[in-house]
Amino acid sequence: MKGLNGQREEFERKADELRDRLMHTIEAIDRRRHALLDVKTQVRRHGPGLAAGGLLLAILGGAAVIALVRGARARDERRRGERVRALVRSWQHPDWVAARGKPSVPREIGRKILVGALSFAAMQLIRRGIRLTLAPPGREALARRRAPELQA
Repeated sequence: MKGLNGQREEFERKADELRDRLMHTIEAIDRRRHALLDVKTQVRRHGPGLAAGGLLLAILGGAAVIALVRGARARDERRRGERVRALVRSWQHPDWVAARGKPSVPREIGRKILVGALSFAAMQLIRRGIRLTLAPPGREALARRRAPELQA
């Protein structure tokens, strides 16, 4: 019986050491969590990067707004010019004013076949994804998911 007591004391000592290490790890993780969620600390650490990123976003936003405004103005000017040219063209050549005809039959058939094939391929991919997601895992997947056993 004394042999078991010696072993038991050894196991208890190891368990106490492991508990202490685990508590130190948990405390370190808790300290890091508090530091990560502390806004003042994060601003102090990453302030210049945040300022540069904000400035870059402001510049890009301003450039986008300027580009949109200039594009709209240019589009209005271009439309006015096209309307004037169309009016002149219709006055000079009234027979050219007619609307374009419908697309050719072979072109429409080809477009519909292409759209149908792409729709079919997309549906097959979606069905396969759903089937794989809802299927019970196989033996190989279970072996990969199983936690590795601890070595003694």
